Amino acid sequence: MITRTKRQMLPRVVKVPRKEYFWGTSSRPGKHSRESSVPLLHILRDYLHLGDKEREITRLLNSGFVLIDGKKVKDRRTGVGFMDLVTIVPTSENYRMLYDQRGRLVLRKESDKFSGVKFLRVKNKHTIQDGKTQLSFHDGQNTITDADLKPGDVVTVRLPEKKFEEVLKMQPGSKVFITGGSHVGETATVKKIEVKKSSSANLVEMEEGFETISDYVFVIGSNKFSYELSGEVVK
Repeated sequence: MITRTKRQMLPRVVKVPRKEYFWGTSSRPGKHSRESSVPLLHILRDYLHLGDKEREITRLLNSGFVLIDGKKVKDRRTGVGFMDLVTIVPTSENYRMLYDQRGRLVLRKESDKFSGVKFLRVKNKHTIQDGKTQLSFHDGQNTITDADLKPGDVVTVRLPEKKFEEVLKMQPGSKVFITGGSHVGETATVKKIEVKKSSSANLVEMEEGFETISDYVFVIGSNKFSYELSGEVVK
C-alpha cells in the first residue's frame, strides 16, 4: 500500500512546496478522491504550520485536537476536500477548504457565524426501495430524505448534528462559487441556465459576463441565505 509519494507527483490541488522536500503523503481513499483532496498531514504541517515533523502531527491527532466537519479524526492521511470544515480544538479556530484562482485547495479562516455550517451539493438523486429518495453529495456522503432537492442544489447542514437547515436552489439570481474552469475560485451570480437535452452538463451564464458548465457551479447564496467569504486565506 502506498502511503507516501514524491512531492512532484502530488495532485495539483495540493498547495505545498514541491522542491523543498522530497516526500509527500497520499490521501487515503474516502469521501474525497485523491485528486480532489489534501492529506490532513499536509494541512496541519504545511498549511497551518502546527508542527515541523510527522510525529508531531501524529501526536496532535492522537490527542483528539483536530475535527473535520465536527468529527474527531486521527488518521493523518485523511483527505480534506472542498467545503470541508477543519477545527483546531485547543484554539477553537475553524478553517474552510476552498479553491483559489489557480485551482488549488486552500484554507480560509472561517467566521463564527459559519463555523458550525457544512455545505453539501447534491450530485445525484435516486429512487430506492419503498419509493424513498436517496441523495448523493459532492463529498461522497449519502442520505435518505423527502426534501425537495435536485442535482445542483446545495443544502446547509448544522454540525455536528447534521441537521438540514437551508436549501439553496440552482436558479437565476443565486450566488455561486466556481470550482473549476478558467474562472475557478471566483464568485458570481447566475443569470440564465441552458438545459441540455443530451447527457452533457448544463451551461450556466453569469451576470459577470462569462459561462461555465453546471458541474463547476456551487451555490452559496439565495434570497434568504448567503455565505460570506470574509476570512483571510492561510498562507
